[in-house]
This record gives sequence, structure tokens and C-alpha cells, in this order.
Amino acid sequence: MGIGIHIVEPLIREHCYRPVRGEVVTMGRQTVYFSPKEILRLLADHGIDTSATEPGAIEIDSDTIDRLPGYNQRALITDRALFRLLGVPEIHALDRSDYEGADIIHDLSLPLPERLHTIADFIVDGSTLDNTFNPTLTLRNYCEMLKPGGRLLALNAYSCFDTPYCIMPPMWYLDYFVMNNFTDCKAYVLVFKGAGPQWNSYWLDLGWLQSERRRMGRFVSTEHMYSVIFAEKGPDSTSDRYPVQQDYRSDEDWELYSRNLAVMQQSKRPHLLRSNSPVFVPDVLGGHMLIDSEFKPVPPTIRRNRGLGEYLAGLRNRGFLASV
Repeated sequence: MGIGIHIVEPLIREHCYRPVRGEVVTMGRQTVYFSPKEILRLLADHGIDTSATEPGAIEIDSDTIDRLPGYNQRALITDRALFRLLGVPEIHALDRSDYEGADIIHDLSLPLPERLHTIADFIVDGSTLDNTFNPTLTLRNYCEMLKPGGRLLALNAYSCFDTPYCIMPPMWYLDYFVMNNFTDCKAYVLVFKGAGPQWNSYWLDLGWLQSERRRMGRFVSTEHMYSVIFAEKGPDSTSDRYPVQQDYRSDEDWELYSRNLAVMQQSKRPHLLRSNSPVFVPDVLGGHMLIDSEFKPVPPTIRRNRGLGEYLAGLRNRGFLASV
């Protein structure tokens, strides 16, 4: 397991919006792909004061294995050190065995035992769900582990590169959180250009989904893709409602879906993920909005975007066109 810029920066962004506190649980021990100097620089870039921390005082990882190519000899910080820098003194790791020192033992393909219900204020999944045989139960387990007000940040495969066991589209996650009355969910498609370090981030626009419903487009690309999902559990959230796919959703189901989605649309949370390069994904279908390098949503100009005129009118009404 490992987390790089595409989880660490959203984590820092969320911490700046609402500080990460309490019990943090990672799905497996995580290799954090930052050196002490690199993580201090990233924190400072986001306005977090790191002046009292010396790079040499940050714990170096000697436990995790199977690092990405090129990182075996690098001095990387521990997952514990990352959260200590955010003010969380200790974290826990869940795995199906005590591999790499995990201290919570449970197979996520099995129902969650009562002792693990509502134990977490924050959960980080750095590509675990896509390696389980029962992804639906895994996602439900995450939700049952969260306390009310708890948050989930997850990155999982959305293409056949590497070795995912399952590939779930971002709408699969979003629909589940909407139907279970979570107070917020931000779903992104992260697309890499070839094997290089360039990426585009696309947000699933809740306004488009609310107005267009079945016309919500599918994100398709031959490039390497991930789903990056953030969700916040509310006081009345559930975990046992399974959504019907949008093409087959009844009017009654849409009514409930629309009411719950409207709650998420009221969120003032800033975007957590961004692009680091100009657009390189052609012909994106309706409902997917590029997030630029400044974390700003960019109105679409793609010709295959069905209903583009109505979509742009909606963006103008919501202030997006005036802000870019």
C-alpha cells in the first residue's frame, strides 16, 4: 500500500477546511511517498506552519515494503509521521493479517464485527477496496467503522492497469453515499497521461446530475485512471441502502436520491483534488468538470457534451462561469 500526492494533498486540503482529529484508521500500513523536506514544503504551501519542525526529527519508514520503482533507497516518512504533522498523535492500521504491523485485524470481505463499529473519525484507503473480492461489503464496512461526522478519503483503480481485483466507477461510490444520506461526497476521476507525471482531475458535478439524471455521462478513457472519493457521514446516515443504477432507477427512487443529493449540493467544502497539466482527455461526456491547477472548476467546451447549452446556463446561474 502507498499514498502519494493524490491522497496526501487532498488530506491536507481537508485538514485546512476541517482539522483531522480523533481516531484515524488507514486500510493497511501506508508507504508515504514524501521525504521529510518534501512533506514540510507541501504543508507550508498550504499555509500550515512547519517552522518548529526539523526534517531530521521526522520518523523515517523502515517497516513497509514493496515500494514503487525508484523509491527503495529513499528516506520516506512514515504514515504515523504524516498524521503527527497534522496534530494526530497516533493512528491505527487495519489489515486481514498483521502484515507490516497492522493493529486491527479484519478481512474486509466479511461483515464488520460489532467491536469495530463507529471506531474511526477518519479513514484513508490508498487502494484497498480495489483489491478485495467483495467491494460492496468493503464500502459498507468503511461506513460502519465511521463515527457520525467521520470522513473517508479513498483512491482506487478505475482502469485495468496494474493489478486491481475489481474496478468500480466513481458513480458507484457517489450513488451509495447519496442513497445512504451522507452529508457530503466529492467524487473525482484522476487520469494520467501515459506513464508520465501529468494528470487531469475531473469532478462529478452534482448540479449536472441533479438536473440531467439519466443523462449523466460515463467517463471513458484509454489512459490510466483512478476514482478518488471523499465522503462525510452525517448523524442520520445509514449503510444498508443499495442504489439502483441510474438507467433503471424508478421515479420514487429518483425522488429520494434527489432529496439526499440536494443536501450535498449545499456543502461549502473546497475542491480537494486538482490537475497539474492542460486538458489531454478528449470528448468528455456531460457531468464531468475539469478541476484546474488552482483547484477551480473549468466549464466544459467538449463538443460531445450532450445538453451543453443547458449545462452552461446552469453554470452561469451557479457562478462558475464568472469565476474562471
